[in-house]
Amino acid sequence: MEGATDPEMLKDRAFYKLGLFVYDQRKAMMALGLVSCVLMTGLFTMGADWAEGFGEDDVESVNAGRLISERFATDNDEGGQSFRYLVYHPSLNDTSEAWQDAVMAALADFEAHAKVSIEYSWEVNDVDRDDVVATDETGTYAINKVTFATDRKEAKSIINDLHDTVNLDGDFEDWMTDGIAIDWTFDDRIKNDLIKAELVSGPLSILILGIVFGSLVAALLPVGVGVGTVAAAIGMTVWLSNVTDVTVYATNIISLIGIGVSIDYSLFLVNRFREELERGHDIRTATAMSCATAGKAVFYSGITVAIGLMGMLFFTNTSLPSLGIGGTIAVTIAMVYSTIVLPAVLAWLGPRVNKVKIPFAIDMSARDDGTWARIAKRVMDRPWTVLIPTLILLIGAGLPFAYAEFSLSSWQALPPDDESRQGMELIDEQWPDQAANSIFLVIDTDGVDPLNETNLRAQHAYLTELLADERVSGGIGVGLPAPNMTADDVIGFWSTPDEFLPPEQVAVRESLRAAFVGDNATMMSVQLVGDQTSVDSRKVVEEVRSERNVFLDELTGENDRMLVAGFAAYNADNLEAISDNLPRALAFILIATTFLIFLQVRSVVIPIKAIAMNILSISASFGMLVWVFQWGYGADLLNFTAQPIDSGNPVIMFCIVFGLSMDYEVLMLSRIH
Repeated sequence: MEGATDPEMLKDRAFYKLGLFVYDQRKAMMALGLVSCVLMTGLFTMGADWAEGFGEDDVESVNAGRLISERFATDNDEGGQSFRYLVYHPSLNDTSEAWQDAVMAALADFEAHAKVSIEYSWEVNDVDRDDVVATDETGTYAINKVTFATDRKEAKSIINDLHDTVNLDGDFEDWMTDGIAIDWTFDDRIKNDLIKAELVSGPLSILILGIVFGSLVAALLPVGVGVGTVAAAIGMTVWLSNVTDVTVYATNIISLIGIGVSIDYSLFLVNRFREELERGHDIRTATAMSCATAGKAVFYSGITVAIGLMGMLFFTNTSLPSLGIGGTIAVTIAMVYSTIVLPAVLAWLGPRVNKVKIPFAIDMSARDDGTWARIAKRVMDRPWTVLIPTLILLIGAGLPFAYAEFSLSSWQALPPDDESRQGMELIDEQWPDQAANSIFLVIDTDGVDPLNETNLRAQHAYLTELLADERVSGGIGVGLPAPNMTADDVIGFWSTPDEFLPPEQVAVRESLRAAFVGDNATMMSVQLVGDQTSVDSRKVVEEVRSERNVFLDELTGENDRMLVAGFAAYNADNLEAISDNLPRALAFILIATTFLIFLQVRSVVIPIKAIAMNILSISASFGMLVWVFQWGYGADLLNFTAQPIDSGNPVIMFCIVFGLSMDYEVLMLSRIH
């Protein structure tokens, strides 16, 4: 056990024998660790092939989006990826030569790219001009659409290369926003924030470890294991991305988890090794004792954390499996390096582990009269006086979670001062009828003309009924080209020959045909009231899906189908994917963890107690999540906007926090047992 000090008690244990083996083969183990780290890190040179989707083959909103790309794509829109470049000037407008020259110069590098096409605001026909140009008392706003004839991954790569080349001087203001620009912004911010975090955490970790250990050599060992773990895990994940679907977000959790558990485990081993040397044991015995006690605890702890992270693998059709893959790889490598490679390094160093003394270190040696010993004794003397207030505090902290609202993160999750977010807010303000909260009803008419009379009347009746819902603010489609049109008006609008219509009406009709009629398919755009993350928006999607068969029966095709796309639809699909898989993930984590702790301590009560306490602490974390990010306490300080909790965050928190809290539970139980 971790607290044992007599080698005779442990000499027959597997981890004691492992320690002896590591000592005897210390140079080979160090070489093996170094070579494995270099080889795994070297896999990074393969180049990552990050997945842009989340394995969403059976998600309706994603399939609807694909149907839109297939049936409604033009020659310049084969990839379906685009962003809007919003430009403002207080006195000029987009018909002026100065405006046009400035905008074309700003987008010159995009224009020159073979896979990019641009529709400038002044090129839009008079019928649709109000959709891209707006004027208020402060000046003129105009939208230029930049479209990529490629997939999302390459489109983001192009933006990454050319983003900094876009620049407007003088009184112009500009925003790259919407679509793929927002996607790229999230990736770029996460990457930069991760670099900032590592630049802070690295030196801070060395400082804290130096204060704790009092030796620079001892302090650098956990950091070295952490750096090696992260490098190797990222290399392995890059290789995996070429074999299976892994998103770039896997690297974020590697940095988050890898460094933390590596330092945690290494600190435990180094501390135990130094204690064994202080007890007078020779280096070989100290190595074996460290492996038999701290090494065994780290082994079980690593498996416990990995179990929690593997719980994310159950959430198919979300981004969570990639996080589970990255985290599990990082923890596994950290555990192996800490239980095999680090003891070999300690065996090679011996007493030199205490070299390079740090003068401002604090005394962390275990003493019966130490601060922690006094705290422990007081807790044991009066357990109820500590337990009851702690329970009240944890339960109280968890109560806000009862009021949690869930959604996917939208562009509103970006900081208020972000360019892409500000651009979306301005578009919503200047073009309220283009507000981001729209759903798209994509109808596959099974080879039948979507504009025949029966289909038009059915679409008119259906869209008119939707518009009567107070949660719907507007809608347009071939069945209702303009508000207040009767079914007969719609039939006449589409059936009258061009020569009998004024030119402007012909132009309107062709514009609608281009937007809403595809290859044996048609589409309706429905604007919803409120935010796209709201519960009402999600309920509209659910009701449309549950009642669509009545509408489809009115169409003339035998196998007509209607799919719902849009952010609100994807949000509903994501929440459904998480709720459907949650019971299996929880069952796996709880059962596997209970069994693992039982194997370690041979007790039924202790695993149940450990799980109960950890669930209590996690619920407090969930409550604080709502208190801060949904209710907005600290929003100004942290530069964010309060909104519903991202539906994946509680799952990520549970899998990580449960694993880590059980990790400390295992280490504590190991010491006590």
